Amino acid sequence: MNFTINFKGKKLVLIAIFLLIAITLSTHYFGSVDIGDYTDPAKFFAGKYAAKIRTSHSYLFGFVHTPLVSLINSFIGFKITSIVFLFLIIYSVYRINNKDIKSLWLILLSPIVWYMAPWISPIQLSSFLLLWAYYFIDKYNKTSKLSSLFYSGMLIGLSFAFWNTILFFSIFLALAFLYDKKLLHVFYFIFFIFIGSIPVMVLDIFLFNFAFYTAIKNIMSSIVIIFFGGIYNQAQNSSMIIRLLLVFLSIPIYFWSFFNIKFLKENKKTMIFLFLSIVLILITPQIRYILALVPIMTVLIGRKLTKVQFKRQIIISVIMISIFVLPYIIQIQYDISEKEITEFLMDINSIRLSGEASQKDLISKDIKQIAEEFPNQTFVVGPRADDYSLLARYYWGSNVKEFVSIQDYELWEKNESILFEKKFMPIPNIRDRRQIWIAGGINKNENDDTDYESIKYGISIGENLGISNFRLIKQYSELYLWEKII
Repeated sequence: MNFTINFKGKKLVLIAIFLLIAITLSTHYFGSVDIGDYTDPAKFFAGKYAAKIRTSHSYLFGFVHTPLVSLINSFIGFKITSIVFLFLIIYSVYRINNKDIKSLWLILLSPIVWYMAPWISPIQLSSFLLLWAYYFIDKYNKTSKLSSLFYSGMLIGLSFAFWNTILFFSIFLALAFLYDKKLLHVFYFIFFIFIGSIPVMVLDIFLFNFAFYTAIKNIMSSIVIIFFGGIYNQAQNSSMIIRLLLVFLSIPIYFWSFFNIKFLKENKKTMIFLFLSIVLILITPQIRYILALVPIMTVLIGRKLTKVQFKRQIIISVIMISIFVLPYIIQIQYDISEKEITEFLMDINSIRLSGEASQKDLISKDIKQIAEEFPNQTFVVGPRADDYSLLARYYWGSNVKEFVSIQDYELWEKNESILFEKKFMPIPNIRDRRQIWIAGGINKNENDDTDYESIKYGISIGENLGISNFRLIKQYSELYLWEKII
C-alpha cells in the first residue's frame, strides 16, 4: 500500500477537514462543562459582561479570547481557536512522525478530535503544548541536552497556565522520564515549568495582587474533583459504565494491542506516562481528558501498524466518529438541551426532538425584552446562586447595570460576607502551652461596589425567586420578573 499523499489523498484530507469545520461551526453545541469559566472572563474583559465573574479555571484562556469576543460579539471565536489548535495537533503528529501519512489519517480521524471540535475549552490548546513537551522530553531522554529539557518544561508551564489539570499529567511525565536522571536536572525541569507559567502569574498579579492565586485555587479544586469525586461524582452505576466505555472507545483500539513485552521495552518511559495518565482519567472518566493523550498514542503506533491494522483502525474510527458527533449534528436543526454523546446516551429515553427555539434562545429573548422595558436597572437573580451568570452570559446589550446573585444579595441583607469557612485545630493530649490551627474559606469580595439598597427588581428562572419581599409582576417565556415590596 502506498502511504504517500497523492492527489486523491489530498482531496480526501480536505473533505475530512471541511466536514470537521462544518460540523463545529454549524452545531449549536458549545460544551457542557465549565463553559462559563472561559466565556464569562472573556466577555468581562471585553466590557460586555453585566455581572461579577463567579470563578474561572482559566482566566488566561478567557483573557486571550477577549479581542475575538469584543470584535465578533459572540463566543464563536472560541470554536475557531478550537479548530485551529486541533489542526495544529494533527499537523504536529504528522510532522513528529516524519510526515508519515498513516499517522496523519489516524489523528485526523481520531474520534476524540471530532468530539472536542465544538467545545469551548483550553484542553485543545494545552494538549497541543503537551504533545510538544513530550516530544522534547523524549528527545532529552535520548540526548541529555538541557535545551530539550528547557523546551519541555516551558511548554508544560504554558500548558498549565491555560489548563490546570495538565499539572497531573506533567507530574507523571516527569516521573516517567526523569526518575533515572540527575536530581539537579529535575530541579531544572521544575524551574523551566515555573518560567513557562509566567503569563498566568503576571495576570494573577494584575487581577488578584497574588501571583499564585490561580495555581493554588485550581490545584485544590482539581484534587477535590479527582480524588473525592467533587461535582463529577457519578452515583449511578449505569452512568459510570457509559463514561468508562466511551473513554475506552475514544482511545485507538490498536493502542491496546501494543501492550507486549517488546513494545513496552522499546517505549518504557512513554508507556509508564500513558499508563499512569489513563489510570487517573479512569478515576473520574471524562472523554475530553483523553485528547491530552491520544496524539502521543498516535505518535507511538502510527508507524507500527500493518496495512491490515491501519485499515481496520480507520474503519473503527469512522464508526466511532459517527456515534460521537451524532448529538452535534442533531443540534444543527433541533434542540436537545445541548448534549454531547455521554449525556445523549444517558438521557436517550427522554430526548424529544424539537424544532422550536431552545431554552437558551428564549432566555436571551426574554432578557432583551426586560432590559428594554426596564432599562438601566440592577436585577437580583434567583433562585439558584449562579443563575445570574447565565443571564449575564446570554445578554449582549448595554441596558442592564448588573445581574446580581441571590447569594450575594442575601449576604448583604444579613450583613454577612462569609460563604464558607473551615478551621483545623488539633487538641493536644498533653499540657502544652501552644496550640496550632489552620483556617481557610471563601468570602464575598470586600471590594463589592454593588448598590444593593437600590435594587428594585428581581428575575427568576422558574416561578420562585427565593426572596420573600419581592412580588411577581410579569411572566415571560422562560423568565419571571419580580418587584421589591417597599
